[in-house]
Amino acid sequence: MSMELVQRINPFLLVCLTLCGCTGWLPLNFGPNPGSGASEKKSSILGRFAPQEIPSDTVGIESILVRLSSLESQRISELWSAADEQVIAPELRLHLDANGLRVGKFSGHLPLLAEQWLASQSKRVDEDPMEQAGIASDVSGFTQIWRCRADQRKAVTVRNLPHDSITLFYNDQGFRGGVYTSPQFLFGLFAKPSGQRSAKLLLRPELEYGQTRRVVVAKDSAIRTEERRESIVWNSLAIDLQLQLGDCLMVGGTSEPRGLGEHFFRTRSKEGETQNVVLLLRVAELNPEDEFSVNRSAEAEKSRYTSSAIR
Repeated sequence: MSMELVQRINPFLLVCLTLCGCTGWLPLNFGPNPGSGASEKKSSILGRFAPQEIPSDTVGIESILVRLSSLESQRISELWSAADEQVIAPELRLHLDANGLRVGKFSGHLPLLAEQWLASQSKRVDEDPMEQAGIASDVSGFTQIWRCRADQRKAVTVRNLPHDSITLFYNDQGFRGGVYTSPQFLFGLFAKPSGQRSAKLLLRPELEYGQTRRVVVAKDSAIRTEERRESIVWNSLAIDLQLQLGDCLMVGGTSEPRGLGEHFFRTRSKEGETQNVVLLLRVAELNPEDEFSVNRSAEAEKSRYTSSAIR
């Protein structure tokens, strides 16, 4: 595909390459994500993420999908060795493994290898117009920030194949499967603050497929219509964890691709190379006032205790 075609596809995105940056995993665009609410910030190449003050009932989750070349994939076992997979209960780990999925946690910071891969992907996004236009692969290489509140679901898309049909088999109370048209592989993300500098996070794999249809929805004493597709929600594979500010969750496929993991975490580049994919989710934002309020409460309690002792 020529540079001229890419420029016609997304001229505004390419013009904005020279704009400012801050700190974070990868470049961001702070524009709204259509159809998913104003609390998210969708990725682009306009700048880099910097933590912001947010409401006390909100947590900011940063996500990125990392595509690995065949050479990089040879070292993925090193990354899993550095991750804490024991945070997942043994029974759930076995169930995830049976469906080709794997989950681990990094506390506080990422291993050097992951940082190198992120830097490589950032450079590729900066230099490749097809990456910038989002057409180099069916997996986006940009960062997203999800502003989450209790009971609010965010849809973290991994792969979207609007023109394909796939055959998928999985284990969920037995061996199941079928043929699904126009599949969109995603995770439902729920997160909320939970104590000082920590958040409760729930992540569950989901699949949407088929044609959209209009349905009537009653909510908050109002009736409205929405466009929806058929879906499968794997509640039995949901990951429910307590994470500290700065902790990072890694989700990927098993070493032998199968089931959900094969369809969620394997893609093909524009050159035809089969690539493994990992999803990184980091607790990036919590209201900084929470910590100060806790300190003030502790100081007030100490002051009351001291005054009582003096009397």
